[in-house]
Amino acid sequence: MPGKTIQIGPFKGGLNLHSDNSSVDDSEVVTCENFELDFDGSLVSRPPFENTSATMPLQATGNIHLLGYYTAPGNVSYLLGSDGVSKTYYFDGSSWTLITSTFAASDMAQFNGKAWLLSPVGTVNPGGSWSLTVGFVPDANMPRGDTIVAHKARLWVAQGKAATANNTYVYFSNVLGDTPFWKTVPDFIDVGSGDGQNVIKLVTYFGSILIFRDSSIYIYTFSSDPATGAIQLLVPGIGLTDKNCLVTYQSYLYFMHNEKVYEFLNNRANQINQKVPFTSGSQTGIYQPYSVSIFNQRVMVSFWDQLYVFNLLTRTWTTWKSTKYGTIGRFVTVPPADGPEQAIVHISTSVTGTTRVAKTLRITDAITSIAETMTCTVRTKNYNYEASSVQKRLFSGGIDGIFRGKLVARAIPIFYTKQLTWGQVAKQFTWGDLAQKTWGTLSTDTAVVEITINSPGSSSQRKYQKLFKSLFFRQIAFEAVFSTDGSLQTAPVRVFSFMTYVLAKENVSKATS
Repeated sequence: MPGKTIQIGPFKGGLNLHSDNSSVDDSEVVTCENFELDFDGSLVSRPPFENTSATMPLQATGNIHLLGYYTAPGNVSYLLGSDGVSKTYYFDGSSWTLITSTFAASDMAQFNGKAWLLSPVGTVNPGGSWSLTVGFVPDANMPRGDTIVAHKARLWVAQGKAATANNTYVYFSNVLGDTPFWKTVPDFIDVGSGDGQNVIKLVTYFGSILIFRDSSIYIYTFSSDPATGAIQLLVPGIGLTDKNCLVTYQSYLYFMHNEKVYEFLNNRANQINQKVPFTSGSQTGIYQPYSVSIFNQRVMVSFWDQLYVFNLLTRTWTTWKSTKYGTIGRFVTVPPADGPEQAIVHISTSVTGTTRVAKTLRITDAITSIAETMTCTVRTKNYNYEASSVQKRLFSGGIDGIFRGKLVARAIPIFYTKQLTWGQVAKQFTWGDLAQKTWGTLSTDTAVVEITINSPGSSSQRKYQKLFKSLFFRQIAFEAVFSTDGSLQTAPVRVFSFMTYVLAKENVSKATS
């Protein structure tokens, strides 16, 4: 075969949206949608989302908020959620059942075999405890707030972003067994009084409480008496965007602040998305614009209408998109059980219409009969084959991968054209010449080579698919768009590399090209 064989890939560097398309590393890509990286650098299609057919009833306003799982005796777990107005529900895997219609819980914590539900700031009715056998029991003295944790036989509450007074207070209950459990005027610790920052989120961390605020992170420790505890500033200048923007995984914490994602370990926060700055296509109609969650060793970052995915095994970023379900919000991992890991997911677009219900989605980290129509797209950097001054010829090219179904592949030469001025037009044409022409939008001819193929096949087998014919270029990028439904019929899609056969043709001319 004419030309030198040059392989593009594997793509162990993952997504790079920060650098210019011509300067990213050869192992990185500039588009990686609905794929994720495997250990060998190949790209593998994501698992599909599934509509469980279970819906949470919504009122005239408000939207679904997922709070977390409560595990009852017998190791049976229930997902708790609220409608954002005045009702709180639990989900048993098939349907939502009302817990209370007195308030929409803002957060929950499991403590003493019960789920303690927090009533939002400004709500008339108090929070309290709930279990499947006893039901909901209000506690008139329980403070209102936005974040709650259990630590050393006590509950701890802060008011969150909505606080206009006492915004630096962290309230705590008596020790379990003392009466009353919550005092009429609850005890509290004051974190950074008077500096204007709110306490956004409380997290227990190795025998202490981490206190995430707008632009700082504190740690609070005590032995037996909270009044003798110590409050220490850990990280200045970095805080939390929203209470839904923090998740714990093993000994790590992952959180978002000012459109940056951090990994927290050993009291240090390190940014992990330098190469993937977050952008949004649309911010219309989204009620929960930010969230950070975990799904089977992936950090899932919802940023308006975009879903960014950080794989903890390969330490690479990709993006996921669901055309079928729209904007994907927070993931809540289903407690471990036999079989592949699952998570419950909500849609973060506000529900419209007269009959308002919120869909409950599920995602299973496996290829099964579950189907969701999607496209998986990868685009490489702009390659000059280490010879930017030399014009080159692509004799042929193809893709090494596993796929069944439709593939649209493109070879995209990169050309730079000068802007045409009126002076140049005047030198080349007369008004008589121009009068004979039809005025429309000026455009540049494209040399993109696009080919569409269908490869049904009977099984997922690795193959080389020839795609491109001869063309000339100085820089070139390659793109592949696979159509799949994520099921056993068409998935997984896997891309190992692009194969190209290239030969240098001539040096650059005197004119800029």
